[in-house]
This record gives sequence, C-alpha cells and structure tokens, in this order.
Amino acid sequence: MSRPTKECRGRVQKHLKSHFPEMSSVRPKVTTSDHSGEARHHFTYRKALRSTNGVRFQQIVHLTSDDEGKVLKVSVSR
Repeated sequence: MSRPTKECRGRVQKHLKSHFPEMSSVRPKVTTSDHSGEARHHFTYRKALRSTNGVRFQQIVHLTSDDEGKVLKVSVSR
C-alpha cells in the first residue's frame, strides 16, 4: 500500500484546519486501504478538549481521502 503524499496530507490538513481548528495541531494516525483498486487514506485525529462547563472529553475526528487528498468522508465523535 502506498502512503499519502505530501500534497495529499496538505489538502487534508487544510480541510481539517478550516472545519476543526482546535484539531490542527494534532498529528494523525494514518492507515491506507484498497477500495476497488484505488487507495483510501484514513486519518484519525484525537484530542482531549474541555466543554463550556469545564468537563473534559476526548474528541475524535475520522477523515477519509483519496490518493490526491480529496476528502471523501468525515465523522466526528460528540
């Protein structure tokens, strides 16, 4: 399996920064899978955050992209 290119990572990071600015400093865990002959890169971002009432919780952002860095799917916990 191929690893995501620098351009792919840059496009994903740009998307993440615009939609989830609090997660932009997090280094993701990246896995790659094959989907109908095309590579899919799965980025997982985890960060402990505080809610407005002071309760700590862990937010997880899963982001899936193609080989060029086009974001195909995003899911967020909480």
